[in-house]
Amino acid sequence: MLSEIEQFQQWLRRRSPHASTHIHYANDLALFFAWSQQPFDQISPGDIDAFITYCQEENHAIATVNRRLAAVRTFYRFLSLMNANAPCNPVIPQRHYIRQGRQLPRDVEDHDIEQLFSVIDSPRDQAMFMLMLRCGLRVGEVRNLSLNDLLLHPASGQLPRLWLSGKGQKERVVYLSAQAHSALQDWLTVRPAVPVEAVFLNRFGRRLTVTGIQYCLACYCRSAGLWVTCHQFRHTFARHLVEAGVPVTTIQKLLGHARLRTTELYLHISDGQTQADYQAAMTVLMARLNMDGGG
Repeated sequence: MLSEIEQFQQWLRRRSPHASTHIHYANDLALFFAWSQQPFDQISPGDIDAFITYCQEENHAIATVNRRLAAVRTFYRFLSLMNANAPCNPVIPQRHYIRQGRQLPRDVEDHDIEQLFSVIDSPRDQAMFMLMLRCGLRVGEVRNLSLNDLLLHPASGQLPRLWLSGKGQKERVVYLSAQAHSALQDWLTVRPAVPVEAVFLNRFGRRLTVTGIQYCLACYCRSAGLWVTCHQFRHTFARHLVEAGVPVTTIQKLLGHARLRTTELYLHISDGQTQADYQAAMTVLMARLNMDGGG
């Protein structure tokens, strides 16, 4: 079993060398087969049904369960590509998929952001989280950032910028705000001079991992007495752009969304026109009806 999963992980890494899919899928498979206690060639669709029930009883997030199902389905597809006598894929998409309603992005209140950054004393960490907050970088994009991706001293009239490889290895350009540019410069000034292209290094002088970045943030959250995820910085960045009146098509480019519909979700968490219309309507209704009670 272990050798098949290792081969599967190597196959995923070859297909998408810069993505973290091979790590997540390997972890998902390890969890699934530890739960099933059966060889991979004895797994049936009924076992997948039971696994979904188990995950739901444990209150696992719908997105997490669907990703685990995708990992198992992709693993059996890999087996069929490698071996003509591979077992049938037990994951049936029309049967083994949990519908997920539309969920709005959860941003962070500005006062919580201020409280969190007040306890971040490391130049490296200030730069990492400022890139997420002011440029909308995903945690994996921060982790993969290399020195040759930076253009910090552009020609006159141009903004400092980064070249990013986002989801699906799609490249995009991200501009640096004054805050992000200053934080990044402060880190690069004290960054150890090691022969590694990574912008952000761990204490051993190697590229930070996604888990390492998330652990750093969790430590700061405990110090600040609140809880924020890396991706919530990105949501907050989008909310700030909406509140500043930036066109949704521009926000789409800055976030690297393939579909405008994804970006439009952010319009719902900070819709100034809807707020104004609601407030005007309530003012009219309050003037019309006296519902304060009393004689």
